[in-house]
Amino acid sequence: MIISAIVFISYIIILIGIGLATYLRTKSHSDYTLAGRSNNKWVAAISAESSDMSGWLLMGLPGSAYAAGFSSIWILIGLIFGTLLNWMVIGNRLRIASESYQVFSITEYFEKRVHDTKGHVGLISGIAVIIFMIINASAEIIGSGKLLDATFGIEYHTGIVIALLVVIAYTFLGGYMAVSWSNLFQGTLMFFALLFVPAAVIIKIGGWQPAVESLYQNLPGFFQFCNGKTGWSAVSIILGGLGVGVCYFGMVHVLTCFMSIKESSEIKDSTLIATIWVGISAYCAVIIGMLGAYLFPDIADAEQVFFMMGSTYFPPYLLGLFAAAVMAAILSSVSAYVIVASAAIGTNLLRRYASRLNDRTIVRAERASVIIISLLAFLMSLKSDVVFAIALLASAGLGACFGPLVIFSLYSKNINKQGAIASILTGLIVVIFWYYSGLSAYIYEAIPGFLASSFALVAVTKLTGGPDQDAVREFSDFCNTLRQRKEHQ
Repeated sequence: MIISAIVFISYIIILIGIGLATYLRTKSHSDYTLAGRSNNKWVAAISAESSDMSGWLLMGLPGSAYAAGFSSIWILIGLIFGTLLNWMVIGNRLRIASESYQVFSITEYFEKRVHDTKGHVGLISGIAVIIFMIINASAEIIGSGKLLDATFGIEYHTGIVIALLVVIAYTFLGGYMAVSWSNLFQGTLMFFALLFVPAAVIIKIGGWQPAVESLYQNLPGFFQFCNGKTGWSAVSIILGGLGVGVCYFGMVHVLTCFMSIKESSEIKDSTLIATIWVGISAYCAVIIGMLGAYLFPDIADAEQVFFMMGSTYFPPYLLGLFAAAVMAAILSSVSAYVIVASAAIGTNLLRRYASRLNDRTIVRAERASVIIISLLAFLMSLKSDVVFAIALLASAGLGACFGPLVIFSLYSKNINKQGAIASILTGLIVVIFWYYSGLSAYIYEAIPGFLASSFALVAVTKLTGGPDQDAVREFSDFCNTLRQRKEHQ
């Protein structure tokens, strides 16, 4: 146990070291909010996916596969193709657009894209971002409490406080630059842990055959792609898994990674890196869950299966490494959520309503926001204990609120500020209504939310006179820049 604790503490020290190192490099608001657009293809790709996958990759997804078996394949497909399409369809265009419109956050981009001089779009999108980032962060903080309790016997509430202090420390110091480089380190750690654990356990138990035979005999529906369901129930399972892919277009913490990459020409390589990382990591997480159903059939909390596997089949000195891998998944996301929310405050509130403030003062205010947002997420984490459900709800909200607006803003001139506001609010309302009405049991709330938000964007834009002419002209300039970049690549 002492060696495990030393390994885990060493991981924490590395994160704080990254925070201190990047603090010295953070000279401007652009550095703190967007890493000064300096991230290379590896940093951008792995940082994006580790912050996206979060603690649910090592907790929620294995827990889901533990219960659902082969029907987890639909989530796997949704994750892989959602990642691939997001990088291919959005990545390059958004990176160039962020430079063309001279913006440092996704909410600032929305505002300038529709030429909203009064800042209504930025304000509403900023509030929505803050809300969903707090929800997302709370889900991850829950995971940190479970981790430290299962691994070191630290009481749940004490565990979430420890995790919160660590993430506040390095995010406060280095901002998005610290988040990016720490996520490269943490994403690499997550990847190899997910790859190593199921492979080693399969070897230890003598291969797949005993597990398959036992599961097939005791859980007949385990090897069916819809868990033995038929009709609408089967359709619901399929749409629920594939619907996860719809969320990607609105995940602002991933979109921020696109904006931070050094050169748009590196997007193609980053796309390959990100897709491979997600495909292998998610597949291994599902395998862990399915193995867990055989090895630990009576486990009280299915989201603990990775911890159980680590403590049962590996020597104690590796336990600290596995704990670090799970904490890496958690903190990589919490830090991304917190910094994106604080950026919304800096770019959409302070720059507009306190325009006389210089960059240094705004960075100080964003650092204070990191603390406040983290504390709000902490308070919310006290009210729930299910990582997977909260993460899916927050992802649905982001996808519905911002996904249609992101796509239309990059590919069509025909949007305006009224349509943008209607799209964000409609997505938010539909997702919340769908979830709390119980309709999510039939169709994942991201799908109706995305469709309703898209309809609202198009319909309200037409009903309110179409796009602003200044916005059309600026969009034309962006398209010209896009064509020029393609010619030079």
